[in-house]
Amino acid sequence: MAKIKRYKSIDKRVITEGEKIDFTIYLRNKTKTEMTLFLQSNTVVDSNNRSRLREVERLYIEDEDSLRYEAYVQKHIQSIARAEDIPMDSKALIIYERATSVINDMFHNPESLETIQKTKPLVNTIVEVILRDSGAIESLLKITAHDYYTHTHSLNVSIYSLSLGNFLGINEKELEHLGMSAILHDIGKSQVDYDIINKNGTLSEQEFETMKGHPCLGYEIVQKLGITEPKILSGIRHHHEKINGKGYPDKIKGDEISLFARIIAVCDVFDALTTKRSYKSPMSTFEAIKLMKETMREHLDMKIVDSLIRMLQKR
Repeated sequence: MAKIKRYKSIDKRVITEGEKIDFTIYLRNKTKTEMTLFLQSNTVVDSNNRSRLREVERLYIEDEDSLRYEAYVQKHIQSIARAEDIPMDSKALIIYERATSVINDMFHNPESLETIQKTKPLVNTIVEVILRDSGAIESLLKITAHDYYTHTHSLNVSIYSLSLGNFLGINEKELEHLGMSAILHDIGKSQVDYDIINKNGTLSEQEFETMKGHPCLGYEIVQKLGITEPKILSGIRHHHEKINGKGYPDKIKGDEISLFARIIAVCDVFDALTTKRSYKSPMSTFEAIKLMKETMREHLDMKIVDSLIRMLQKR
């Protein structure tokens, strides 16, 4: 009995001119009952192929080619970001969707060096589009997810942190470190019981003590994977420290807390307040900033909060 072929839809915008594809691409015939060959595997995409792409609505690959397609997108994400024929809103969506997939994998396999290494080109791509295009920040912030999940939260915090870091004048190399620190800031939660992470309501005292272990757990995980940059590590370990010294895990205060950790702390709180959870509705930007200004003066660096306000006003 012949094996039934199964297909999945792909994003035609990621097919990059001048690059070879190692998966076969199909489109549905006019009756939408069968698949027709569009591009054969091992074809170098030329200008004619790109022109044909504009004329089709949707493309497909066989399920068995999914890993090759994912590897292709990962390999060419920076080329996609530089493509002049893709609108910035579309680029931002491609980058966000790809990053969400990678970060989801990272939380399921936190001790996989390969998975962690996939985050670096994504962070570098976000940094590059932010520096190359003044509209990139608005496009990226516009698509940040509005429902709270640990992996999308980490991506949102990275986008906010990079946008804010750029606004503060941090240079490109430091932005790459900041982005990595922000994307990895909650990786320790992968070692905390799922029921605690996703509890619908207030944590008990014991559950909160368990949750408070995630910065140290994350710090240990990334060190085991070979990340040694002190600024990246400080953002992961110290994003729950407070300006008054009553945070955790090390109870440091004020300027003892690194700039990266203070930026990530502000963006962490802002995203948590403005995303929907099962037990609460999201706050508006105004409501979140108002709460941060009125009740978190001893928690957050208010100079960075004020910079966040100015950055958001420019959107």
